[in-house]
Formats: sequence, structure tokens, C-alpha cells
Amino acid sequence: MTKPAIDKPVRRNAILTPYAALWSTLGTLGLVYLGVAVFQPDWLSSLTPPSARLEHSAETQSSLMKLSADVDSLKSSMANLQIDVSGVKSTLDTQAQQTQALGSQVNALEDKMRLAEAPPATATASAPQQHTGTDVIGAVDDTPAGLDLSENQARPQTKIINASPERSQIVTGSVDKAPAQAKPKASAANSDEISFGPAVVKPVKKPIGIALASSASVEGLRLNWSQLAQQHGDKLKRLKARYTTNGDPANPSFNLIAGPVKSKAEAVKLCNDLQAQAVSCSVEDFTGNAL
Repeated sequence: MTKPAIDKPVRRNAILTPYAALWSTLGTLGLVYLGVAVFQPDWLSSLTPPSARLEHSAETQSSLMKLSADVDSLKSSMANLQIDVSGVKSTLDTQAQQTQALGSQVNALEDKMRLAEAPPATATASAPQQHTGTDVIGAVDDTPAGLDLSENQARPQTKIINASPERSQIVTGSVDKAPAQAKPKASAANSDEISFGPAVVKPVKKPIGIALASSASVEGLRLNWSQLAQQHGDKLKRLKARYTTNGDPANPSFNLIAGPVKSKAEAVKLCNDLQAQAVSCSVEDFTGNAL
């Protein structure tokens, strides 16, 4: 006979073991710490050791000191930069005044040279007298005022040189009212003398240039000229640059003039070529101061 099986009691696992209790305690503490850090962060500062707080404050103060030192150095650099800019401005103003003074002196010298090259006015005034071919000598009465001359006293005679035979009378202030007798015909020697015509005065031709740009300062014109000479050197390499001043002294304006150009037609052709390349250009007189 077989023995009946004896039922063994089933062993149940315990829930509250020491291991589980430890992990649950740690989890609870972690949740509490997170809640305090989120909702009450001031409580954590009281838990921080004083030494750590002192180190943190010292680091913060050193960072602030470095930042303030950097700000001070930046301020000093800005002040030095402003001083340098003001010095450059004063230098530019002085140079502009000197350039304007030199320009006025150059203009005055050019005017003097033009006046010296122009023919004297006496030549043009005396030209019509030479054209007549007649010179009157001794025809002016030099008798002082208040001195009476007798009728029998001889009056100064009038001498006529190269007089034309058609003229039968010459009336002057010192010749008697009676008609003068016609002089005999001029001799062959006198007929060979040369009579000059009126003097012809030709005006001085002004050189022709082209106006290329305008600016509020001479430095701006120098920059424009260097750019134009670099970009259009084939057309402007033989020309020189000058500038003219417009406007009042408080708000001056300067124009860039390039030249000289041989003729007005050549200047018009050069302007058309430059305008085709988007460069402002117009025909002007080549005057002004050297740039």
C-alpha cells in the first residue's frame, strides 16, 4: 500500500523586510528634499555650512570686482578715444583753413599773372589815332589863364605830319577861325611811310576741364579722385585734379575739377564716355586750387 502524501504548509514571502524598509525610507527622504528645494529653497540655505557660504560670497565679490575693473578700463579707453577723435577733428579743421588760405593766395597770384599777360589799355586807346595817319604837334594853346596876348604877337604854328591831301581844314583851339590853306601834295618820301591798323586784342583762352564730383570737405574730394583715377585710369590718367569752393564759409561745398582738356568737343566726348559708366560729369572751366 502506498502512503498518502502529507500536505506541507506553503511559506509566504514577507512584505516588510529590512531591505524594503530601507529603500522606502530613502525614497521618502528624497521626495521631502525635492519638495523643500522646490517650495522652500530658503530652508536649504540654513542647512549649508558657513564655510561654503563664505566661499560662495567671496567668489561673487571677486567676480564683481573684476567686472567693475573691466568697466573702468573700458570707460578710460572710451575717454582716450574721444580725446583722439577731437584732436583729429581740430587737425583737419586747421588743415582746411590752411588749404583755403593757400587757395586764396594761389587765386590772387593767378589773377596777377593774367593781368600781367593782358595787353595794356593804352595800346588799344591809341590804335584809332594811328589808323588816321595824321599827327598834330603844337596845336594846343599853352597860354596861362589871365595872360592877354596882343594881336600882332605870333601864335604857335600847327605842324601836320602825314596829312592826307583831301583834308583842307584842321580846327583846333589854338588855330585862327580863318580857313587854313591846303598844304601841297605829300612828297614821294612821305608817301612811302607805313601806316599801322588798329591793334587787335585777343582774349586769353581759359583752359577747359570737367566737373566730376562734389563734397563737403577736401578730403572727400581726394577720396573720390583716387577712386575715379583707379577705376577710369585710361581716361583720367593725363588729367590733373583741382577743386573750387562754393557756398558760405559756415557751410562750404567743394567741387572736383579735372583737366586741362584740349577742346570743348573733347571734353564733351569724355563726359559722355564717363556718363555711360554711371559717373557724374559736366564741362567746366579748369580753375581752382590744386587738390
